Amino acid sequence: MKIIYFLTVIISVVPPPLFSSTFYLDPEEGILSNDGSSERPWTTVQEVLDSNLVETYAPFEYPYMEGDSLTLINEGAPVKAGDTLICRTGYYGSLHISRNFNTDYITIVAEEGNTPVFKNIRFTGTRYWYLKGLTITPSSAPEYENTTLISIEWHDWSGPSTYITVEDCYLHSIENTFFWSAENWDELSCTAISSQGKHVIIRNNYCKNVNFGISSSGDSCLVEYNTVENFAGDGLRGLRDYNTFQYNIVKNSYDVNGNHDDGFQSWSVGEGGVGTDTVWGVILRGNTIINYEDPNQPHRGTLQGIGCFDGFYADWIVENNVVIVNHYHGITLSGAVNCRITNNTVLDRDTTDSDISPWIRVGNHKDGSASVGCIVRNNIYYRSLSIDSPQTEDHNLMVRNYDSNFVDFGQFDFRLKEGSPAIDAGTRNLAPAIDIRGTSRPQGSLYDIGAYEYAAEEESNFFSPLIIYPNPFNTFTDITFTLLTYGDVHLEIYNSSGAKIKEYVDHSITPRTYHYTFHRENFGSGVYFVYLKVNNQVASKKVILVK
Repeated sequence: MKIIYFLTVIISVVPPPLFSSTFYLDPEEGILSNDGSSERPWTTVQEVLDSNLVETYAPFEYPYMEGDSLTLINEGAPVKAGDTLICRTGYYGSLHISRNFNTDYITIVAEEGNTPVFKNIRFTGTRYWYLKGLTITPSSAPEYENTTLISIEWHDWSGPSTYITVEDCYLHSIENTFFWSAENWDELSCTAISSQGKHVIIRNNYCKNVNFGISSSGDSCLVEYNTVENFAGDGLRGLRDYNTFQYNIVKNSYDVNGNHDDGFQSWSVGEGGVGTDTVWGVILRGNTIINYEDPNQPHRGTLQGIGCFDGFYADWIVENNVVIVNHYHGITLSGAVNCRITNNTVLDRDTTDSDISPWIRVGNHKDGSASVGCIVRNNIYYRSLSIDSPQTEDHNLMVRNYDSNFVDFGQFDFRLKEGSPAIDAGTRNLAPAIDIRGTSRPQGSLYDIGAYEYAAEEESNFFSPLIIYPNPFNTFTDITFTLLTYGDVHLEIYNSSGAKIKEYVDHSITPRTYHYTFHRENFGSGVYFVYLKVNNQVASKKVILVK
């Protein structure tokens, strides 16, 4: 058992202000000598930092270690803890935030309807920063560079980075890799997000055409609702304790080098090197991992699903995940203690090659030490269960016939079909209370096996009815729908003349409830139409703007 000692420390800091301020940035029209108002914006975030316009705290001495003393710098500067920097369309270059320890979040956000573009963003020795709605790519830079698009560093000199949030950002190496060779992919693709920080939240980002997707090597972090599409390394990595990876989509692996690509990978690192320590308390919940969508995808190779080979791994929860790969390792934990693997769906992407189809495996540590105390329950699997004793294994189901079990495997709709033997065949003992899309369990007399709980009324639908409220509206209205399965989603708004005025999402997302806000901006009063398409199902609804 791991023993955690808690130390109570009283730190005297200046409290955050009661009222926050908003400032505007425009790299094309702004001037640094302006006041940062909407009418008189500043230039770039980096120039605001370099010009000492942010009141914050910095280390009193170096090297800075977590918990050491901090000193107030730039006292009286206009930007303070709790404030927001609103970025307008334009190219912002590289951003490096270093030795800025705030007492509350400072937000850097895209203005509604604008596209601020950064080459890359790096945090070293920072606290309480929030990025939202930004585009990060080197493809807009004067000279392309293979870089890490967002780097959150635990720095030996400047100190740790903690309480950083990255949300709703679009990260990509280049927009279209159609002409990339395998060598181009290997040499030019960027890593999307690499985080060493603690208490980091990485939420609802779209990472496209990248090398490695999202890596977290700090404690107590949350990685959720992200999409990693087209990647050459590993989709997700979790290398430290008490991280949660939930409701992410990882899809389309590109085999362009010697890396053994994984949808999710973890390993421990101790004094003896890799595989000589323990990774504690990781939660993998509701993630969808797909080897490839298009069988004709270039540079297509095999993908390991959840591959954890250099434990130990202790107190892990692996539940409600969908893993569709063409490799042995659907879900593998080598060296596991008190871990539970429940209600996952693990299937073969290519059933014509059964020699390397995926399994669920709990095996011994590579040093021969036994895995102990693990539970493997309520899972759908394709190849086999390979469970070294002594573990608990029950209520699992081998599925080979996709047509009789799933709504539409070809469209990646893995909801259970009426008559599937997985329905009412599970047990409630340690099963998750909801399924991958948030549907409560059980829907029938007993719990179902696999990531999806069967609901008869949903079988023919990809999403719930659109809800728009308020309608009519004056300032903004909320558009809500629940996606019932993994799907290719288009959400758009058109005016009465048929012109598209807004596009909120245009890529595959994971099943859950979504909320999008339609702001009136500079649109005139009148009738508008909200158009939602998921796979081949379409819905539209009228909304009225009254100014």
